[in-house]
Amino acid sequence: MNTMAVCKGCGRTIDGNFSYCPWCGRAKHSSEEENLDVLFNRFAEKQRNNRRQQLYEMEKELDTLEKELSILVLSAEMHK
Repeated sequence: MNTMAVCKGCGRTIDGNFSYCPWCGRAKHSSEEENLDVLFNRFAEKQRNNRRQQLYEMEKELDTLEKELSILVLSAEMHK
């Protein structure tokens, strides 16, 4: 199976055996070699973290709205 890499210069997928990116010409140093699985795993982890953060913020907003709604209901009952 051919290894694939992502160019650090232009972000395009290139053959992992290439020493230079055929699109932008940037040299691929051995210390920069990463296969697509590693990059996709990082991307997936960032997406999971973003989703967790969004859920946390939504939960806080819902708690705030629930408190405000409780106050409104109590106020409406008091004015009957």
